[in-house]
Amino acid sequence: MTTRNDSNADIRLAILGLGNMGSAILDGALGGGVVDPSTVLVVDPASDHLDAFRDRGCRIGSIDDLEGVPCILLAVKPQVFPEIAPQLAAQQGQRTVISVMAGLHSDRIADALGPGTRVIRAMPNTPASIGHGVTAISTTSDVPAADRAFARSLFESVGTVVDVEEDLMFAVTATSGSGPAWVFRLVEAWIDAAVEHGIPRETATTLVHGTLLGAAHLLDRSDQDAGALRKAVTSKGGTTAAGQAAMDDHGFDHAVRQSIAAATRRGRELDRDA
Repeated sequence: MTTRNDSNADIRLAILGLGNMGSAILDGALGGGVVDPSTVLVVDPASDHLDAFRDRGCRIGSIDDLEGVPCILLAVKPQVFPEIAPQLAAQQGQRTVISVMAGLHSDRIADALGPGTRVIRAMPNTPASIGHGVTAISTTSDVPAADRAFARSLFESVGTVVDVEEDLMFAVTATSGSGPAWVFRLVEAWIDAAVEHGIPRETATTLVHGTLLGAAHLLDRSDQDAGALRKAVTSKGGTTAAGQAAMDDHGFDHAVRQSIAAATRRGRELDRDA
């Protein structure tokens, strides 16, 4: 049976770490009515991260205040986890921990935090900050259905949620967690190439951003997949075909595959080294 501090009797969720991701998730959950601010305890060593949520009615505390809280969102960097794990492990009771830490397996987290800790792993991405994230969730069999539903509602408040087996989390991190960086890298190169051919940078930026956004909306709303849409805009012997032939010649698809492979390997290294 969970032992609760009297001062925590009405706390439903604690968030440990209010960096970009922790703040985005809490902002979405509060805005979507998933949690009442008076039932949320937030912990972060940087006081400037706390001010906005204090003003919205959340409770401010420290790691020592987390004993008895039934659900904790771990939104710290994986490299920080070994530092805080002993403090959390010293607190007794049943709890569900939702981890958004890349590369740390649920077994490793549960072992570090001790008996009574159940783990949900989640991998959101940075567009969650504007309500357009995509989050993959994996849960272990000991997590109560109500906690699974609650975790899902947290991430649905900032975008789309998919369920995956935990063994896929390393590849998910490389695909969607790191995915925005692949898009931003493409956009940088795309704009630079347009500038090299005489288009002013401001104009090139508008053209590229607009094209990317429009193509994304079309892909999302069309009943055709990416391959069919690509073929529809590629006339035989035309400019698009010439550009795609150059992509083939310079190994575009291979570069993408290698990026995903390298990021997946790094995730496994983080788990092994933690």
